[in-house]
Amino acid sequence: MLEINVLEKSFINISGEIYDSEFINLVNIEGDKVTLDERTLFLTHLEKERLNVQPIKNYNDAVYIFKYKHSYGMIGDVPIKEYDSGRIKCHELVMPDTVQGMLSNLHSYNCEAAPILLAHRKKINYSYYISEKKYEENFSLSGGLEIYVFCGEEAVKITKEFVDEENVYVADGHHRLYTTSLSSFKSSVLSCLISFEYLDILPIHRLIPNIDAQLFENAKDFIHSKFNVMAEHTPLSKGKVRLEYEEEKFVVDLIELNSDAFWNNDIYRLNTQIISQAFRIFDTGSLLYLSDMELKNYKSTPGKKNILIETYPVTKEEFMNCANNNTIMPPKSTWFAPKFPSFLVFKQYK
Repeated sequence: MLEINVLEKSFINISGEIYDSEFINLVNIEGDKVTLDERTLFLTHLEKERLNVQPIKNYNDAVYIFKYKHSYGMIGDVPIKEYDSGRIKCHELVMPDTVQGMLSNLHSYNCEAAPILLAHRKKINYSYYISEKKYEENFSLSGGLEIYVFCGEEAVKITKEFVDEENVYVADGHHRLYTTSLSSFKSSVLSCLISFEYLDILPIHRLIPNIDAQLFENAKDFIHSKFNVMAEHTPLSKGKVRLEYEEEKFVVDLIELNSDAFWNNDIYRLNTQIISQAFRIFDTGSLLYLSDMELKNYKSTPGKKNILIETYPVTKEEFMNCANNNTIMPPKSTWFAPKFPSFLVFKQYK
C-alpha cells in the first residue's frame, strides 16, 4: 500500500509567472512572503527583490490537481519511508558531492519550491474531481496550465487513489529523495505524481567538446571497422546513434550484447563502445548534454570542433523493467516531460 499525504502547510504563487522546472528548489517563506536573501547566490539582488514581492497564498492540508493541455497530475506530499522501503523505484546513481551541498541547503531554507517527479501506472480520473467542483480555488496560468486546490477531506479522498498502487518511479529528483532520507528533521518530499499515460521519455543527446580533427579521423576509422555504419538520414531507433562532426554525419548501429536489458541499454553501449573505445574518453563528466528542445536549436559552429551524438529514447517498458530490477541506468539516460514548474507550489518543511 502506497502512502501519499496532503501538504500540511503549502503556498501557491498567484502572480501568474511561470518558471522552468529547474529554476529553484528551495526558498524561505516568512509571514506568507518569500524572503530570498544573500544565501541564494545564483540570483542577483534585483532578481531576488522581484521574486520576493510576488504574491503567494497559503493553503493547509491541501493537494493540487493540475491540468496541462491534455495531461493531468497531482502535487502532494510523499513520506520518505516510501523511499526507504523501496516502494519508490529509482534508476539513477546518486552523487555524494551533490548530496552534501543539498544537505547544507536544507538547513538554510524552510520551503521546497520544486516537486520531484514520480511516475505511476494507475490511471486516475482527475477530471471527475474537477467536475465535482469541490475545490477551494482554481487558477488559470499561461501556457494552458490550470491548477485546482483541494483541502481537508476532499484532499484526503484524492490521496487515497494511490493505496492500491504498489510502486511509483522516480522520473526526476533522485538526489532530493536521498538527501531527505539522510535528514534528521525532514520526513517527506514535495512531489508531482503523473501517470505514465501522460508522460513522454525523451532522449538526452551528447556533445563531446574540442575534438581534434585527427582524433576524429582515427575514431571514424575504428567505428567503420567495428560497426555497421549507415547514411546520415537513416531514422534512429533502439541501438542506433547519429554522429556529427563539422560537415560529416553518419548513423552507427551499436553492437548488441548477448546479455540482459541493462547491458543492452543504448546509453551504456554508447559510453562503452563509442565514447570510451572510439574516442578514448573515460570521464563522461567532460561531456555536455542537450535536451530534444536544445537539439532543435543547436547549430554546429565552425571551428568549435564539437562532436554531436544524437540518441534514441528509452521506452517506458525498458525504464520500468530497469527500476523494478534495481538496476542503475547510466547518468543522463532519460528526460521526462512534462515537468511541473518550480517557484509555483511551495511546501513548508520547518
